[in-house]
Amino acid sequence: MTQCTRLIAATACVALIAAACSSGSGETVSADSTPPSTVDPASVAASAPTTSESPPVTLPDYSAEASLLPQAANDASLPDIVPESAVGAYGFSRYVYQDQAGELVPTLIEGPQGRQVRCQQLDRQCSFTELQALYDSGEELPDYLEMDRETLGALLDQLARVNAAVTQYDDLDAACAAGMMVSSTQNANMGIHVVDPGAGSDFDPDRPQMILFAKEGGEFIPRSELGQCRDGEFSGEDGFRPVGAVFNVTMSEDHPDAFAGELDNWHIHLNTCGGSELENADVIDAEAEAAEAGVPMSREECEASGGFFIPVVSSWMMHAYVVPEYDPQGGVFSMYNPNIWPLAESPEQLREQETVAADDSVVPAPIVNFDYGDIDAEVGEPIVFANADSVPHTVTSGSALDPTSDFDSGVLGTGQTFELSFDQAGEYPLFCVLHPEMQTTVSVS
Repeated sequence: MTQCTRLIAATACVALIAAACSSGSGETVSADSTPPSTVDPASVAASAPTTSESPPVTLPDYSAEASLLPQAANDASLPDIVPESAVGAYGFSRYVYQDQAGELVPTLIEGPQGRQVRCQQLDRQCSFTELQALYDSGEELPDYLEMDRETLGALLDQLARVNAAVTQYDDLDAACAAGMMVSSTQNANMGIHVVDPGAGSDFDPDRPQMILFAKEGGEFIPRSELGQCRDGEFSGEDGFRPVGAVFNVTMSEDHPDAFAGELDNWHIHLNTCGGSELENADVIDAEAEAAEAGVPMSREECEASGGFFIPVVSSWMMHAYVVPEYDPQGGVFSMYNPNIWPLAESPEQLREQETVAADDSVVPAPIVNFDYGDIDAEVGEPIVFANADSVPHTVTSGSALDPTSDFDSGVLGTGQTFELSFDQAGEYPLFCVLHPEMQTTVSVS
């Protein structure tokens, strides 16, 4: 995780201010039905997969146990839990918890509770231009969009309005001349957040609260050297171009009903630092390395760096990348855009980069939006599955049609983890007993 993670939340706050003024092979380890704060992470070492000649396995009925786990009261709140380790992936999971000065704290809530409609895979057509091409083709829409043609048409009309609002500014000079103000450095795979103080706090596709600007190499400019809007002109380097918009709307218990359809997963930042002089400071100051390693700053560290600590950024935030030149292959509403510097090969690469982990010696395997992701490990290497969803899951060997007894995490509530390692190379299938459609294969070499 990079410093840019903290800067997102910092920018959100600035926008609001501007707007307002080992077990042995085969052993099963189950988590208790008590909150994660009282449950040690389960771990198990597995040997070669069970063969089809093994006796049939009867799956436990975990539904009653799952129903006892703590749940969030609404979309904007957290469940009453304390995770045992870092959990989540920025821009991909419902919750993110990170270590902050020795204490695990929540740092992000994203999307509504339960299963979210996300469109972040490279093989799906979810960018602005791809959605427009799908609509213009007249072909049947893919099921993963979960919308009909009328809804897609309404969404595209909204995105066209956002595009017009963004591209009216050719560069940062034009934005400064319009009374806007720079509020962050160029966050990696995102851009500079430039606030429109007159945008208010309601959702309006014609006037987003912020415009994102970026250029190649801009992510390496420290905050102290970036430049500001002065007398209607930008005092920094030339070359920044608009790449997208950021919306900041008034906090509510329910997830915003703004863009047509369900693709827009809005987010809330918690326990963040705004205005720190350490933004991009590692470019010129090696001592800032610890602050750039994905560990959010405590209140004391934040204030010592010239920033202001924000327990809860009291707004819902959403990105919309609507400029075709920077069309994101991770969805028009993705938090991070692989086509903004430093360029990334795929959304999957960004998911790996933005996954939080407390220990570099393990393979993090966050469970995000009913998905285990692709998991590759070496023989003996610990894999830590961490549930970042708002509902419980399991990590169970085999498949729903052919379960095996090699390993079973039991019920994992939000924030709970399960550690697993393999002592032989091979392909190891696993699935969720509670949601049998959830499945993946761990590749061990």
